[in-house]
Amino acid sequence: MMGNEGSQLSGLEIEEKATDISDFWTHYQATIKDSCRYFSLKGDGSVSVFKGQAVPGPLWTITSPLEKFSNNLLKYRHPCIIRYISAWQQRSTLHLATEYVQPLSHILNSQTPLQLCIGLNNILRALVFLHEQAGMSHNNVSISAIYVTGDGQWKLGGLEYLCAFTELTPGYLKQARIHRYDKAVDPNEESYDNVSKVDQYGFAVLVEDAFKGHKDDEVPYLREFKTYCRDMLQHTNPVKRPKLSEVLQHNFFNHEFITIYKFLNFLPLKSEEERCDFFTNILDTLKCYDEETVAKQLGGLLLSRLTMLDQTARKDVIPFILKPKNERSQNAEHSGFFSISVYKEHVKPRLMQLFAVRDTQIRMLLLTHFSKFVHMFSHEELSQHILPELLLGIKDTDDNLVASTLICLSELVPILGADTVIGGKRSKLFTDGRPNPKSNLVLSSNVPKEENGFLATKSLRDFHCSEDSYEQNEVDNSSFDKNLLNERPSPVGGESVEEKYIITTETKRNNTGESEEDWSDWDNSNNQTSTAPVLPFLQSLEKEEVIAVEPIEINNTPHSVSNLKEQSDKKTALLQKAAIQAKKNMVDISELDIKNQKVDSSKKNGDEFDFFADMKPVIEKPAVVTLAQVDSDFSSKLNFVPNEGVEENDGWGESWND
Repeated sequence: MMGNEGSQLSGLEIEEKATDISDFWTHYQATIKDSCRYFSLKGDGSVSVFKGQAVPGPLWTITSPLEKFSNNLLKYRHPCIIRYISAWQQRSTLHLATEYVQPLSHILNSQTPLQLCIGLNNILRALVFLHEQAGMSHNNVSISAIYVTGDGQWKLGGLEYLCAFTELTPGYLKQARIHRYDKAVDPNEESYDNVSKVDQYGFAVLVEDAFKGHKDDEVPYLREFKTYCRDMLQHTNPVKRPKLSEVLQHNFFNHEFITIYKFLNFLPLKSEEERCDFFTNILDTLKCYDEETVAKQLGGLLLSRLTMLDQTARKDVIPFILKPKNERSQNAEHSGFFSISVYKEHVKPRLMQLFAVRDTQIRMLLLTHFSKFVHMFSHEELSQHILPELLLGIKDTDDNLVASTLICLSELVPILGADTVIGGKRSKLFTDGRPNPKSNLVLSSNVPKEENGFLATKSLRDFHCSEDSYEQNEVDNSSFDKNLLNERPSPVGGESVEEKYIITTETKRNNTGESEEDWSDWDNSNNQTSTAPVLPFLQSLEKEEVIAVEPIEINNTPHSVSNLKEQSDKKTALLQKAAIQAKKNMVDISELDIKNQKVDSSKKNGDEFDFFADMKPVIEKPAVVTLAQVDSDFSSKLNFVPNEGVEENDGWGESWND
């Protein structure tokens, strides 16, 4: 459960459960919404918030401990000191917001010896900065004053006891004695005239506490360094205690792993030749160390802006860091450096931060290797963090950047779907034009054929039909495969055929020059029974020669090929006879004119069926009205009165003579 504290930080939400409670403040974790993702490794805007109230004491008569801590963080900035973000007062409670950190005491037992070595190196660098650059003494070097960031880096805190060396007196230390770490306080501290070396004593105690429970051979020169701390840093005479900058020269802080860490930290100070030498051999060197320690301590430095901009690193280091190790890969040369579990925990959060960097070279490097690590992200991470950054990249003026971004977006389509990547409404604009192998009739060479090459064994039901079939007395031509009817039937006489047959192969044409293009298209779109296209050989028997017919069943009666051929010959003879008879009866072409055709009234009510019987209009006889007598001498067509004796069917003829 979180609550908005009404702070100066917009969108700050603080957790209700405290992370740590000390004498001076309560430590909470918080989140800044819509932040620049700069304050935490996870890229989720996590920060730390310290809440404190005024504490009575001689050291804080004017300011509270948290207020002094906040002021010192604001004033003394160093990479190894906790980063200050903001501070504000709410009623009587002071709030201090810093980068995301957690107390070292919470995770000390999970730290590896190499991590402890690097952490102590960071604290020592911070103390050297305070002593030599700022002229300040920390006065409370201990585990309680150290915090760890999200990427495992140790940061110095506890600056509430900080004071200048000119103000550091035995009286000041006596006033602060009640809240300082007892073990880190020199028992003879009050008797010394020179108290400027209290931090050396405290650092020696810190080394002892950090490596408690570890063997002396786990880190190079650890045994020697422990002896050095006990004999030199905790010397009974404070004057003989060395400067902290001299402690940095000890072999414990200069073995191979620490040297790599320091080189990456001070990369801008190195020459081009030194960088080239370093990045050429660094991966072979790091393979000798624990993988998780390398990822946690050096992962951020290996993927820093300065490293990614170096030409040698871009060629020899970055491709292997960005690619996770495939355990099944046989070719170790092209394998990644970190295993998948370590990659997801330590490298992936860095990549999410790098995608927010507005640097062309860094973005192009990420896009180049995008396919190697895209599968490491979850769907939510890709859609909420990576995709918005990629969509921003396609609006850039750099054509190369836009082209590479579009390629990476195509990698996201199979993972997130086109709706997520492209957005907007989509519709089916393209269809699959490949032929359906189930609907194509494949003629196998093993199927027996007639001498003329036509199939004679398959029945109608053996062929695939894409439309519904109808059980009717007559075969519906809509269920035929168009590939089986190579020639469109003739329209002449096709309507009078009652029995249906299927020609299964091509028919030979006579040299008449006629083709199927001469016939108009006949449609049968409603799946109704049609007799026209079923028997092509009956409509064009004078032009085509029937080669073979498959045996089929008509009206559930089996017919052999010979029966079909016999019936076909009979119908052919009948049609030919009818055509000759019609030709003989036709004397003149003018008889085809409907005006000259003679109607045989004897057949009108006999064999011929009158299709228009129901459509004949009924004309009622007009009523006869008696008119006044008109002069008989006056005669005109306009006063014509029909004779009642004239038959009803007689007309006026085609012309008037009056």
